[in-house]
Amino acid sequence: MTYPLTALISDLHSNLPALSTALRDARERGAERFVCLGDVIGYGARPTECLELLMEALAGGDGRKPGLCLQGNHEYAVLSSGEDFNPNARRAIDWTRDQINLGGPSGERALAYWDFLGGLEPFLVEEGAMYAHGSPRDPVREYLLPRDARDGAKMQGNFDRMRAVDPDGHSGVCFVGHSHVPGIFYEDGRYYRPRGTEGPYDLGNLSRCRAIVNVGSVGQPRDGDRRLSYALFDGRNLSFVRLEYDVSSAQDHIRAVPELPVHLADRLALGQ
Repeated sequence: MTYPLTALISDLHSNLPALSTALRDARERGAERFVCLGDVIGYGARPTECLELLMEALAGGDGRKPGLCLQGNHEYAVLSSGEDFNPNARRAIDWTRDQINLGGPSGERALAYWDFLGGLEPFLVEEGAMYAHGSPRDPVREYLLPRDARDGAKMQGNFDRMRAVDPDGHSGVCFVGHSHVPGIFYEDGRYYRPRGTEGPYDLGNLSRCRAIVNVGSVGQPRDGDRRLSYALFDGRNLSFVRLEYDVSSAQDHIRAVPELPVHLADRLALGQ
């Protein structure tokens, strides 16, 4: 296939102001479809609204192609128990599950939300790219952090688990999220960490030197930069996008919910 200009978003975490800003910006930049790498929900205070907005974006229309979405560890937790989560994350997941069961503001959408969440896969492969929430070898749970670029065994273990993305058997590129820190891991040991909106730039000959690209987080950045992060990819050229959004509104949404820890609001201003 001809790889369409794709907006790669991840770790939305029920942050409606951030998601609305990212989707609008990607459309203005000419994105032809959206691929979400998981964690639509969790932490934030607008889970059903984010599900509605994402499901609409993934449906395509208005000249855009249908998109894809993966299962992240927060989707897995809301479908099971979240017993391995820290207390703050567990409280947010328990509250989120209740909100989904309520069916959103209309009270009629619970089945649609559960059908969507239950149908998500932990990784997907199509011509042009592989997608995983965490990593190629552990799609739901493994973090890939900047320091891992120096861990040759860990990185090679992940490159070895990448799947073929073209008819010649090349595995090329895998896009991930989960760590909330944007960056590019190359198979030859190089690591590139963007500092803002950058690109487009050519990823290079991916049949000779493969890449794993972390697109960062829309809803809860953790690299010391509070601006949301996402990426655009056209099959060869990659851009990172960082955008300001209404952080105060996202914080107010969380603080208005007694069941959600205030820490989840405070961290948004810090990019942590």
